[in-house]
Amino acid sequence: WSMICWSGPARIGAPSLWDGSQTGTPGGTMGEGIIVGIIDTGINIDHPSFAAVGGDGYTHVNPLGAGNYLGACAAQPATFVCNDKLIGAYSWPESGDNPEDNWGHGSNVAAIAAGNVITLPYAAPTLTLTPTLSGVAPHATLIAYDVCSATTCPDYLGILAIEQAILDGADVLNYSIGGTAVDPWNDPLALAFLAAREAGIFVATAAGNNGPNPGTINSPGNVPWMTTAGNATGPARFDNTL
Repeated sequence: WSMICWSGPARIGAPSLWDGSQTGTPGGTMGEGIIVGIIDTGINIDHPSFAAVGGDGYTHVNPLGAGNYLGACAAQPATFVCNDKLIGAYSWPESGDNPEDNWGHGSNVAAIAAGNVITLPYAAPTLTLTPTLSGVAPHATLIAYDVCSATTCPDYLGILAIEQAILDGADVLNYSIGGTAVDPWNDPLALAFLAAREAGIFVATAAGNNGPNPGTINSPGNVPWMTTAGNATGPARFDNTL
């Protein structure tokens, strides 16, 4: 996934936003001041992608104010140690009561969306590479919502996470979990994402497309009020049953 994090920003033109050449105004942004919520399998707090200081020397500023954290991060005594990059984390009894990522998928998604600039050694048989990696918005802050148990990611936990994200003031939500396509106008999860959109939150989701036949986009990627990202070269699915 690290190489995806590196190539993704360039493929979508993020560097031209970072340096300001395509923003129409002086200066660029790498996500400064933006809160990105990741509704997934939790997050690994000790990964350098989520450290308070990035590999480019950028020191994150907590939009909530120094020392103000959310969910498990705010528990006293601390049960889940966060920082000014990772400012909040939530889980529910059904997802294990601990937002630590036991699957890796949530950390993967969080790093692609907003992982810090880092240099990560990669050992090959005859040489060691040290590529510089980052997410699309490496200077954004993160809140993780763990909605998956060891076997499933039930919709009702996703709805609870969406409601919490609205209360938390998230600017962006990512939901890279998919299931069988259903009518979005009669689906509680899809309608919860509509509420998030109406609250001013930009919502992105995975298409869950599994081709090569057409018409394989699954829910909630089939709704018109979310931005859906699909896979162009092969199956890309993370069903709500692991």
